[in-house]
Amino acid sequence: MLRLSLLSWAAAASLAFFASTVEAWNSIGHLAVGKLAYDRLSDADKAKLFVLLKNHPHYEAYLAANRPTEVSEVEWVLVRSGVWPDWVRPRKKDTRGHEVLKYNRPEDHYVNVPFVDPKDEAAFTGKTLVDPDLTNILDALKQRSNEVRTKTADAAEKAVALCWIAHLVGDIHQPLHNVSYFSNTKDFRTGDLGGNRFGVRVNGRGVKLHAYWDNLPGDDPNYEDDSAERQRKIYQQVLKIAATLRNLQLPEKDQEKLVRNKTFASWSLEGFELAKSVSYRKSDGSGVLAGAPIPFNGEVPAGAEEVGDDYVRTARALAEIRVVLAGQRLAERYRLLLK
Repeated sequence: MLRLSLLSWAAAASLAFFASTVEAWNSIGHLAVGKLAYDRLSDADKAKLFVLLKNHPHYEAYLAANRPTEVSEVEWVLVRSGVWPDWVRPRKKDTRGHEVLKYNRPEDHYVNVPFVDPKDEAAFTGKTLVDPDLTNILDALKQRSNEVRTKTADAAEKAVALCWIAHLVGDIHQPLHNVSYFSNTKDFRTGDLGGNRFGVRVNGRGVKLHAYWDNLPGDDPNYEDDSAERQRKIYQQVLKIAATLRNLQLPEKDQEKLVRNKTFASWSLEGFELAKSVSYRKSDGSGVLAGAPIPFNGEVPAGAEEVGDDYVRTARALAEIRVVLAGQRLAERYRLLLK
């Protein structure tokens, strides 16, 4: 390993920045994944999961809170559980204290698999770009699954682990949670942190590539607003999305993935390959998007490349497929864990 020659102090700072800012699908995306999974479960499995989740330390404060009257408590808790790991993230002027924030595990949401720009491969040959000992989403999914299964974990630990599994199964299906782009330029020699430092323009608006993909299932600009009225509106939107996606006919290649790819590692590899072939790719296939480097906590530069209408259509269609796959796989994973 390069012993941090590429993971220099700047890269380490980048990792800290990434850990504090990265999200995956926004709450709408995670709720849609949860709803699709919920609808595929038997009543018996729903009841078992509900009993486990009632032991969650934030059951009253979050999981069961602000439930729309027309939604059953079982459905609300099971579907909402997958958003909880984002709820425990620190916020500006956060007053919720240690009993909430201690559950935040920022490094568990992603894995930085290097994607080297094809034109710069020679410059990176033989170099280790990411510390292989850093924990990541694959480690987290395995560990949380073990916590649900083990007889020595207490009920609260199992409930927390279930929330993480629901969330991370969604995360791993967002392609940019499985990649970090490298090129032989000053700004991307240490990676772009899953598109968080990679600026583009969509319909004239500057946006981080990662944030753009997060919001593809549905826009959620006020995600910190947990009021009952907003949750009711959000869930109505989720129900419409789930109804549409439930009838989505998966392409044959994605149906094959459901049959063939059963492991967390295989799901991550799917995301990595899609990031290379779609997320970072110009819509005309001519090469990698010219991402504008975003300064830490800065804005997307005015000269960032416009992705174009074809890219937008392709990205939206792919995001729908990834949410459907995540929902089906989450339901299957629940059934395995409950055996």
